[in-house]
Amino acid sequence: MGIDIIDENNYFSKNDIKYFKSVLTKSVKYLNVDKNSEIYLTFMDDMKIRLLNKEFRGIDRATDVLSFPQAGPVPNLLGDIIISFDSARRHSLKYGKGLNEEIATLIIHGILHLMGYDHKKKKDGVIMRQKEEELLNQIKTQY
Repeated sequence: MGIDIIDENNYFSKNDIKYFKSVLTKSVKYLNVDKNSEIYLTFMDDMKIRLLNKEFRGIDRATDVLSFPQAGPVPNLLGDIIISFDSARRHSLKYGKGLNEEIATLIIHGILHLMGYDHKKKKDGVIMRQKEEELLNQIKTQY
């Protein structure tokens, strides 16, 4: 599994990055993704993710996570996951979770989008949320 993590503002320690790679690796393994696949994970601030959200989704506000599945000339490239550190920090405080736990949730949410899951319709949202919980529980039991 090829995993590249870009921490644009140096938010995280080496141990944090190692943990995030582990979340990615265990998630894709559990989802039976080709072990030769590549994923890019980028952390940025609300301002930058807002610009991407506006450009690619037409929504002029920050969001917590964006996923860009890749289908094209680069074999085995699963896609890009972009997470707003600012949003993750706010959510962790709001929901009483640790920051890394919230980021693990966002990573899993992003991976599921790369795998074709969506939550535009209520029924699909329920399915996606169940899959997120399943993956989170699987990852927690492996630590």
